[in-house]
Formats: sequence, C-alpha cells, structure tokens
Amino acid sequence: MTSFLADENIPHALAEFLRQKGFDVKEARELGTPSISDRGIIELARREERVLITFDRHFTNLLIYPLDSHYGIIRIRIHPPLLSDIIQSLEHFLLKFDLATIKGTLIVLEREGYRVRRSS
Repeated sequence: MTSFLADENIPHALAEFLRQKGFDVKEARELGTPSISDRGIIELARREERVLITFDRHFTNLLIYPLDSHYGIIRIRIHPPLLSDIIQSLEHFLLKFDLATIKGTLIVLEREGYRVRRSS
C-alpha cells in the first residue's frame, strides 16, 4: 500500500481523508520541528518510500527534484484551494491511477484531472 507524507501546507483534514481510505499518512507538522527544510522533507519521503503531497510549486522543478531522486510527488494545483474540491479531485485520482506505478513520478493534481510525468 502507498504511504504519503503530507507537507506542512496540507490541511490535517486532507491527511485524515487519506487515512480513512486506508493509507499510511505522516504529516510534516507531526515531526516535531517547526519548519523542516524542503530538502529535509523530500529526503524523509524518499527514505521512508512515501509520496510527498504538497501545494508547493517548486517541488515540480525537475532540475531541483529530478524524477529519479524521490519516491513520488503529488503537487495540488487547485485554486481556490477549497477542501471539498481537493478531496473530490484526489478521490478521482485515486480511482483512476495505479498507485503501484507512482514511484519516481510527478503528479500535478488539478480540479479537472491530473497530469503525470515519469522518468524515461
């Protein structure tokens, strides 16, 4: 089963939604450090084989975070970021995407669907 690491900007309710779906979710705010660096977040996710879920656009920069340097990233790109819209889009993604293939991918989750980047 896929495990997730929810970045500091991810609402607790979204992490709870994933837990209710049966996923193992660790929240960055649970780590006990007030602000862990982005490098620290991505390294923790890689080391624990967790997919990072975040609102931060810079995690989509393939020069800084090449596809083979992390376990997987889901960048939420929904504006305005209404929880109900995010959950609906994430639920659609979880139904359509084979999570067994998420390692090393970058997913950009949008209101109308999602885009996938994979290493070649």
